[in-house]
Amino acid sequence: MKVKNVVSVVLLLFVAASVVYLVAGESLSRSEPNQATQSATVAEPMPAETAAGRAARPTEAPAESTDEPVQVVEKPTEPQHKLVAYYFHRTQRCRTCLTMEAYAQEALEESFPAAIESGELQWQAVNVEEPANEHFVIDFGLTSSALVLVNMHDGERGEWRNLEQVWELVGDELKFKAYVAAEAMLFLEDAS
Repeated sequence: MKVKNVVSVVLLLFVAASVVYLVAGESLSRSEPNQATQSATVAEPMPAETAAGRAARPTEAPAESTDEPVQVVEKPTEPQHKLVAYYFHRTQRCRTCLTMEAYAQEALEESFPAAIESGELQWQAVNVEEPANEHFVIDFGLTSSALVLVNMHDGERGEWRNLEQVWELVGDELKFKAYVAAEAMLFLEDAS
């Protein structure tokens, strides 16, 4: 019976320590900006920080000194030029709109994995009914869900194209993806 009590106490201590560790980690992650969260809530891409599009980002030391070594992680730099593929949608979405979004994202990820990895091509799904994103309706003359390719140069919006044929091609996944990939390729080649 004593062994069972000891095992129970050890397990309870382990669970308690795990909870404390998770809570501490969560509170630390909330105090630091999270790039994934920022990209979901901030519709405009961040501008490049230098003329070359690369900047050394300072690392922040923890507020309190700890005995554990601090690992410095470099954030990727923003390219001087990039292509942003915006999928604009409303809050309520039909099956067709969801399909268009999925096909477009898959087409870009399958056709341009290196450009996505380097940041030269970025995907952003944007709800135009959120107050911070309402300006896109006017900026791009949107009347419904749309896939818009936008060249960004040093953080400034350049030439752009609304890929209106996605509505006609949504019934044919292969043609849809080929169209999106071809249009993205034109933008990426123009930037070279």
